[in-house]
Amino acid sequence: DVAIGYIANDRLYTELNRFFKGDITDEVLLRCLSALDLGKQYVAITQKACDKISIIRENEIPGLELKILQQKSVERRVESNTLAKEIEREYRRIGKYFDEILRGE
Repeated sequence: DVAIGYIANDRLYTELNRFFKGDITDEVLLRCLSALDLGKQYVAITQKACDKISIIRENEIPGLELKILQQKSVERRVESNTLAKEIEREYRRIGKYFDEILRGE
């Protein structure tokens, strides 16, 4: 009734694409994904689950707070990009590339 999984963001898709294109190894991919700390999401996938959900409260985010949250989002994106680049440098020649895995190497 409910699916629980990690949140997918742009960084996740970027790293997966880089792996499939052969730009990074599986080791770099795994370490980058582990470092993202994306958090979990819960998705109600059946009517039964949807019927059990109730909204406790709704809060409007004031303009200034919204701008602060948007800025924090930008900062986190920059931090994750920097971290991914550091991981790529550190583990550059460790692991296998996607085409090597497909060939069974």
